[in-house]
Amino acid sequence: MDLLALLIESMQRHKAKERRDSRRSMTTMNAGSVLNTILMHILCIISFSSAYTSFTSTKGSSTLSRTLYSTINSNNSNENIKKQPHIVVLGGGFGGINTALTLPTLPWAENNISKQPKITLIDKSERFVFLPLLYELCVDDASVNEVAPTFKSLIEENGGVTYPGLIASLGSGLPDLSSALQLFTSRKQDKEDNDTDDETDISFVQAQVEGIDVNTQQVVISKSSNGNNSIESIVYDALIIATGSEISLDAIPGASQYALPFYTVDQAFELKRRLKLLDTYLQQQSDDEKKQQPPVNIVVVGGGYAGVELATNLVDRFGSDAAKNDGSVNVSLVHRGEQVLEYATEHNRKAGTDRLNEVGVNVMTSTSVVEVLPCNEDVDDGNDMMPVSLKNEQCILKVTTKSEDGADVEELLPTTLLLWTAGATPTSIQNKGIRNSILPRDAMGRILSSPTLNVPDYPNIFAIGDCSRPKKIPYPGTAQVAIQQATVAAYNVYATLSGDSSSSRVGSEQRSKLLPFKYLNLGEMMTLGSDDATISTLGGLVELSGPTASWLRRWIYAFRMPTPKQGVVAAMDSTGRKLARGAAGRRRRKSKPVDWK
Repeated sequence: MDLLALLIESMQRHKAKERRDSRRSMTTMNAGSVLNTILMHILCIISFSSAYTSFTSTKGSSTLSRTLYSTINSNNSNENIKKQPHIVVLGGGFGGINTALTLPTLPWAENNISKQPKITLIDKSERFVFLPLLYELCVDDASVNEVAPTFKSLIEENGGVTYPGLIASLGSGLPDLSSALQLFTSRKQDKEDNDTDDETDISFVQAQVEGIDVNTQQVVISKSSNGNNSIESIVYDALIIATGSEISLDAIPGASQYALPFYTVDQAFELKRRLKLLDTYLQQQSDDEKKQQPPVNIVVVGGGYAGVELATNLVDRFGSDAAKNDGSVNVSLVHRGEQVLEYATEHNRKAGTDRLNEVGVNVMTSTSVVEVLPCNEDVDDGNDMMPVSLKNEQCILKVTTKSEDGADVEELLPTTLLLWTAGATPTSIQNKGIRNSILPRDAMGRILSSPTLNVPDYPNIFAIGDCSRPKKIPYPGTAQVAIQQATVAAYNVYATLSGDSSSSRVGSEQRSKLLPFKYLNLGEMMTLGSDDATISTLGGLVELSGPTASWLRRWIYAFRMPTPKQGVVAAMDSTGRKLARGAAGRRRRKSKPVDWK
């Protein structure tokens, strides 16, 4: 407990120093963020605590923030006083939440803005979702507080997610560190932050974006309350669009009816429900009955990072039922590219493909899904013991595979559970959300932006993450791209409003002060099972696989959480669950079968 308290004290002193340093050297913010992130990766491998301290230098501080959850409209009747700038952030993914939390750390008071800005974060969900850990949530390897904290808990003044005392509940004799963590969550702000003139208002609004009127600088949203929808307009001085990519299955007939996408907390819980039904179905059968019944066929569409992670973890989840040469559970991975993980590093691609082959996943490359068909209800499939709800989700996947001579070979795949992780496709509704605007877009609906991340001809509008395209060849749709862009976008918003706070149309002199975005690939990580992962970072200088990589992956993800407090929660939660699972595994190995006779 004393060690954790010292760690927390060190974190807070470090963040106070970072705030003072940032006010003296804002023009070097982009380079400093990159160097600090590199140091974070190195120190993560060397030491848990030192990694945490170094990485918090790139996180948005909440100690300058004061949260409001009342109204989003403000009027200033005194024309002689400069109005409070209003910054609106659309989307609460990695880019949106990190931008919102970075903005308050900038030295607004040292420029010609008389008031700290008001920041409004808008998202249709009440929770931020840490997508790389979504499957861990599905199989109880992670908690909701770790993977999907509420936006309110991330940005409120003295709040945050509460720590449930997980370590003490393990029953393995470990000390209860929850009181030390509670000490951290209940800390008061520094006296220098109690002056409301130096504070930044941050509010969260749960709403659906209906459109953007760039001429009047308004965002149109719809809010639902007690079953009634209301339309509101929010006026902005600066706008950051970070809504991510849109997942649409409309292009594949039948996919929207039978396929389960895997991008949200609700979808993770739905997958968890279906997996439990499959568990019950399999447990009710003896080994002989499993051989007589038709197999459970799980098909994952998409051979990128998410698809490979999901396929390998599903095999790990079902254990011997999905092992190689056992026909009770079959896992297939359908990918239209020539190889899975085509954008991964050589080390991670080899580790991923080796793991897929080792656990017996049926990998189908150069294969495209043409249509998803319903099962023929008139044909008796022999699954009398399968729950009706699972039977209703069964389908037949119609696919075509490119043969060696270039011909398309059609095949029908009976499917018990269809999971969709393939890339986003343009939605059939063209004028929806951020597309309901005159902002320039490409054929995929991504907003075109400049190297400084602002939209051409609209210097007070910025687009980051998967919903934007700042160059001809888009950046990878990964979390680290959005996090790096969030830092640059936040500073450029600050520079734009500081240069001309009375007008949104700034000249070339102001635009020259903006920082261009330069992406630095810090590596990649994948989970290949509950105790297996692969990591490649620092340009291939560090490559790890196996249980060590699995531990390190969870810790690094903890450091990438939007706030330091959330990072502590994630680190403690993941560590506790891994220790508990390891202890349970050791107890199972030591136990002896009971002779009930």
